[in-house]
Amino acid sequence: MDKNQFFQIVMNFIGNVHASTHFLTKDARSNKITPQQHSILEYVFFSKAVTTSQVADCLNISLPNASRELKKLFKLDLIVKESDAKDRRKTTISLSEPGQNLMLRTFERIQKDFWKQAGELSEDEMKSIISSMVVLDKKVFF
Repeated sequence: MDKNQFFQIVMNFIGNVHASTHFLTKDARSNKITPQQHSILEYVFFSKAVTTSQVADCLNISLPNASRELKKLFKLDLIVKESDAKDRRKTTISLSEPGQNLMLRTFERIQKDFWKQAGELSEDEMKSIISSMVVLDKKVFF
């Protein structure tokens, strides 16, 4: 297969992933936070502990913007900050218990919408999808 054609198919797939993510999450987010704050909480949820710089880099926003949004999430008691014992300038951000619970409730709503969209899947189909995702995870996603 031509490498350019292959790349176009991969890019189309990634675009579909973004569109599906938007579809599945748009009505699942809490009304108490903005979509950007939701993205931050999601990133922290999957990363477990991050720095402000990592949040800014992942969301492609400025460091001051990331700091401002993290401060809002901290005031809402959705994240906790922990200073590094060796370097007090370095702060690690993780989800608080209320933040964990918010994200778990969000994922429960997403799961319901996912199964509405996916319909019934056979055991073989689920295994095939998982196998494909393993390959994608190793070769395409970082």
